[in-house]
Amino acid sequence: MCRRACLVAGSAALLLAPHAEAADGDWSAVAESKFFYTNDVFVFSAARRLAVHEDPTQPTKVEINKPQDVVWEPALEVTRKFTSGQWPTEVSFKTQGFVYTDHPIFNHGTYRVQVRQALAPDTALVLRYRYSPNLFLGPNNERRSGQRLVEDERVTSHVWRAMLEHRLNQDWELTLVSRFGLRFFNEAFAERDLHFWTLGSEVHYRMMPRLTFTLSYLYERGLADGRNQPPFNDDTSYRNNFASLGTAIRVADPLTLVLTYTYQINNFTSAFAADTNRGRKDDTQQGIAEFRYALTDRALLMLGVQRTQRDSNQASAAFQDTNTWIGGQYQF
Repeated sequence: MCRRACLVAGSAALLLAPHAEAADGDWSAVAESKFFYTNDVFVFSAARRLAVHEDPTQPTKVEINKPQDVVWEPALEVTRKFTSGQWPTEVSFKTQGFVYTDHPIFNHGTYRVQVRQALAPDTALVLRYRYSPNLFLGPNNERRSGQRLVEDERVTSHVWRAMLEHRLNQDWELTLVSRFGLRFFNEAFAERDLHFWTLGSEVHYRMMPRLTFTLSYLYERGLADGRNQPPFNDDTSYRNNFASLGTAIRVADPLTLVLTYTYQINNFTSAFAADTNRGRKDDTQQGIAEFRYALTDRALLMLGVQRTQRDSNQASAAFQDTNTWIGGQYQF
């Protein structure tokens, strides 16, 4: 089912191209396709979403075996711009797929709806909803039956985001970020259902025409149903601090190098003495380097590498993951 949806998302860009050009200038579309090599399919999705505008606290399952794979990531975003009253409005829909070559059980898609409303020439409000259904995390020992049976663990996420963007001057831009989310697990792991809220900010600084910096910070609190269900000893509630520093360097007119460093601390807050999550602390670091080459003002090629390392005071929660990719983007 997901494989079919992902294939449709990728091919839809070609089908929409003539329609996007035939419509009036208020319609636009961006089609993107990337091919990844990953050395750990279990943590690939969480590593890819460890970013301020993605879902940096997406759950992940760490396994001893680390199967490798090639993953196709097609995406399509369609935007409609119009003016309602004094200031312009943008409404967009984005669909994104992840198709695994040798491990199709991990195939999944995400869907995003966004409204961007200008409030003044230098200020805008952005409202976004992201839906990520039935994501497979891996086999795990359930606790609800009391028999510690091995079951597939899956999660569905609903995330609402609000951002207030304000350009201070031609070089500085400030964004205030807030999120609220719900995560629902399959029945065998229902005590892990949780809600979370996030507050943070992002600052963009253009030091010179060829060099820009971005600094981001998020604080998040997650509260799981398990905190009120002592018999299961499985409270995955947490406090999370996320920070990232990025820079974009225009090496030459068609070539840009984007570098990003991310650091995240996740502290689990379970109070149950028999809970393996009690006292757990995860520290995650990630580095990304991506070259972007502009073939035209609409076509872009990308080549990148991403290295993620999580250390934990519980050895079973630590992992290292490396992803490399090549891809392209076209704006209609």
